[in-house]
Amino acid sequence: MLRVDAGAVGAQYGGADAGNALAAQLTTALFQTGQFIVVERAELASVLREQELGDRNIATPETATRVGGLLGAQLLVRASVTEFDLKNKGGGVRIGIGNANLLGGLGVASNVGAVALDVRLIDAATGAIVQSQRVESTIEAKGMSADVGSRGAVIGGDTFEKTPLGQATREAIDKAVAFIVATAKPVPWTAKVVDVAGEQVFVNAGAGAGLRPGDVLAVSTILRELTDPATGAVLGAIENRAGDIEIVSVQQQFSVAKMAQPFATKRGDLVRPAGPAR
Repeated sequence: MLRVDAGAVGAQYGGADAGNALAAQLTTALFQTGQFIVVERAELASVLREQELGDRNIATPETATRVGGLLGAQLLVRASVTEFDLKNKGGGVRIGIGNANLLGGLGVASNVGAVALDVRLIDAATGAIVQSQRVESTIEAKGMSADVGSRGAVIGGDTFEKTPLGQATREAIDKAVAFIVATAKPVPWTAKVVDVAGEQVFVNAGAGAGLRPGDVLAVSTILRELTDPATGAVLGAIENRAGDIEIVSVQQQFSVAKMAQPFATKRGDLVRPAGPAR
């Protein structure tokens, strides 16, 4: 999950950074679907600083965060806010997040909240855009006061959520999540071999990734990567299906599997749901 870019419409609303606030809402909504392992990249600098404390023996060995423990991401989510406005319909007053003094009037016939996001899914391996979609929402509340000044209307707060702009934001986030879920479904789920001990194979995915005992997975070795000679971008890879494994025990972040038939595999080999042998 990358940061939401709100620069086109202003960075501040009610003292809160709009990009961070919207990214937090989108991250929470994606996590709550239960269909993704959401990896936070916006806070990567903070994570690396914490790992550096352990690497320099500043933190105690028992509690230090291990360097190199970051989860890799298959898809990166990038969103840009292209519209984020509260309009007083009929009163001619326009309130946007770029205005430092958000003042409305009383007795306006209706308020209209309008939010639009451009959402892009990016292949983390190649940097190519997998899919892009504009999602938008417009909510009108008739007979509601337009006095929703910046004080007390922080994005994500109770006051903001009750405004037409807050409701439009929530609806746009829900539409963005629906788009991401639909787009990600055809993307094959992939894990990796962590270690091998005889016919036991340890996989870097567990209960958090939805694995259960009895699941059958295929292990493949990358023979070579195919790169574009002009750009150097990775176009794909030639793989060899080495064999199948069956999950026998599951922890939150890893699983233990047994080989259906003995085969050669190593740390870093790819693990996917088993289909017909290719």
